[in-house]
Amino acid sequence: MKILVIEDEEDIREVLRQMLEINGHTVLAAASGEEGLELAAKQPDLILCDIGLPGMDGYQVITAIRQRRDGADLPFIFLTARATRDDQRLGMKLGADDYVTKPFTEREIMDAIEARIRRHLPLRERIEQLLQERSREMSAEWSHELLTPLTAVMGGLDLIEADGGSVSPAELKGLLGLIRSGAERQQRLSHKLIRFFELERIRSGPRQQPAWECAADGPIALASARIAEQEDRKDDLRLQVEPGRVALSADVLGNAVAELVENALRFSPKGSPVDVSGRRVGGAYRIEVSDCGEGMTAEQMKTVGPFTQFGRQHREQQGLGIGLAIARAVAEIGGGRLDLMAGRGGRGLTVALDLPCV
Repeated sequence: MKILVIEDEEDIREVLRQMLEINGHTVLAAASGEEGLELAAKQPDLILCDIGLPGMDGYQVITAIRQRRDGADLPFIFLTARATRDDQRLGMKLGADDYVTKPFTEREIMDAIEARIRRHLPLRERIEQLLQERSREMSAEWSHELLTPLTAVMGGLDLIEADGGSVSPAELKGLLGLIRSGAERQQRLSHKLIRFFELERIRSGPRQQPAWECAADGPIALASARIAEQEDRKDDLRLQVEPGRVALSADVLGNAVAELVENALRFSPKGSPVDVSGRRVGGAYRIEVSDCGEGMTAEQMKTVGPFTQFGRQHREQQGLGIGLAIARAVAEIGGGRLDLMAGRGGRGLTVALDLPCV
């Protein structure tokens, strides 16, 4: 493999270089975090990085690496002389895969490398297969969202396995909470993926429309309230829905509304209103979700598609970028359409879902 070593102490850096080359690896060596970031452009298969670097430290290095499109699932091992639990938790939160404490042996380094590669390759292969199976062009940045929850789960389990005998009940409770949080987030992402591909199958398959029909106001109100509570924005939700019936199941309609409301809440500041309305307009039932966030440019509105994310460089926890794609697929299945437009007064974004009444 090609391994990038970022270590400011020359003696340790050269020992690692010789050790890795003897074991058949190609080595890129950097004496600082800044130099390491430059060499990371050469696409190493794994990074060994000291935490206590002068200038840009190891935590800053991994943060910068994880923000890169090709660095989201890159195996990253910290080298440190101080592997306290607090250090490990911080590194795990930032996406580190393992810690090797100085002084280390050759066997410890090689075992850590082999363990990380075994863990990462299956994930990477599955993501690459998913990308190959999809005919549309997609950004690989969303794959980071699939890997991030697993980092918390696997990192928490690693800490328990390594220090299980010395972990206090309070610390164990904290670690289990971290693992549960990661598992729940992974479950939500998995459900979104399953939902998207199922809708795509229905939308692009034989034109045998499911015999669906529901009253629209109930699913809209329930989905909006559920997401507002989940995002801790109940007071920001302004809901106004009228009766009407559409050719969708309550579950499918509710999922589409939930995606639109979740986007509106996540991309608008807390304390600002998110308006959700449903009303009859001629022979159609129109659902509108409006926020006061950054909104989207005209060009972004034209290029919205599955697994497309905008402004990732200054937005964390972007998700998979399929919320609007799910809502658009639901609109087409229901015989309607989805439109994006600037919000009221030119602020934020308004998403309109028009469905024929039944």
